[in-house]
Amino acid sequence: MNKAQAGKWRKTRQMGKAKYVMYYGVVTWGLLLTFLFTAVEWFSQQSFNGSWFTIRLVVFSIVGFFIANFRWDANERTFLTKDAE
Repeated sequence: MNKAQAGKWRKTRQMGKAKYVMYYGVVTWGLLLTFLFTAVEWFSQQSFNGSWFTIRLVVFSIVGFFIANFRWDANERTFLTKDAE
């Protein structure tokens, strides 16, 4: 992690882990993947199924939670290692 990345992470970590995971994981990944897969369904089948949309939203939000959680932990380890040097 270079100085610019460390500075950016220093700002980002001020929001706290819970807020980071909710914003970057649940909301961002969950909505992005839900809309992406729904668009693929629409363009390939010319149909929209509301129950599949709901299932996608729940599943991809859970996936996003884990992705953001792992990213937070990895960035913290890298930041604290860099900070210790």
